[in-house]
Amino acid sequence: MGSVRPVWTVPMLLGLIGSSTCGYHFIEGWDWSDSLYMTLMVLTTVGFGEVHPLHVAGKVFTNVLMVAGIGLMLYLLSLLAESSLRGVLDPATAQRRKERRLMKLRDHTVVCGYGQVGEAVGAALLGAGRTVIVVDGDPERLALAASHGLLTLEGDATDELLLRRAGLEKASALVSVISSDPANLYVVLSARSLMPKLTIIARASDDMAARKMRRAGASEVVNPYQLSGNRIAGLMLAPNLSRFLHGAVASDHFTVREMAVPEAEVGASVEAFGQRSGALVVAVWREGQPVRARPQEVLQRGDTLLLAGTAAEVGAAERR
Repeated sequence: MGSVRPVWTVPMLLGLIGSSTCGYHFIEGWDWSDSLYMTLMVLTTVGFGEVHPLHVAGKVFTNVLMVAGIGLMLYLLSLLAESSLRGVLDPATAQRRKERRLMKLRDHTVVCGYGQVGEAVGAALLGAGRTVIVVDGDPERLALAASHGLLTLEGDATDELLLRRAGLEKASALVSVISSDPANLYVVLSARSLMPKLTIIARASDDMAARKMRRAGASEVVNPYQLSGNRIAGLMLAPNLSRFLHGAVASDHFTVREMAVPEAEVGASVEAFGQRSGALVVAVWREGQPVRARPQEVLQRGDTLLLAGTAAEVGAAERR
């Protein structure tokens, strides 16, 4: 009912303005422009004063107009305030607003599961400037994700309909890091059936689960326990190399990043690209295989570059 009231309140206001203009015209004998001006001045309470001196009948008419007009104006303002608050506080309205925002997403990353691994993935992607939407069935974990600046969607990530609502068909990648191997496997199957060419990265707790996920369509499978063990061993055996490979040495003075070859640089040599950007091309990936970055190596469409240099140099290369 509340959504209907403004529809008939506006015609009431217009009717009041019209009838009051006629009132001044016939009671006081003013022309139409002065009558309308006096009406609007009374209703808006600007207090400029009378257009012409009022007779007794005109004063009585003005008193009635003041009470009726101001009451109607206050009622309209209360309706506007109520409508604004409803848009902020009403869960259904907030959900519709979120759904509209999700429909507009492009090239984002869908992260299924927001445990410790999911939180780390979301923070890293957000820090790299990526748009991330977290899908999880736990409202508390979603509230934590939202507090970190991530988009959220509550529900079962194994549900294909929910993945569609998360904009999977327009996403650049999906990361499934749910604590359950069967759940991750089902997410991989669902996502691959929806998007045959999508980049899908899944978490697995052992080699058997990893093999199943690869057969199901995962682009990459990561075992966080194995990675942690390798990292610890690497820090003991070759600490500087381990820090370099894991990005721990990144700073304003030195950083390493990966980027696709800009369209304008296709056909250029590695040496020419490095001279223009200032960044060092460490390696070139072509069709999934590393290629030695010789100075005269010609960059091709679809190549991926591993760049090293200062943050300013690498940033300038990315902006190209």
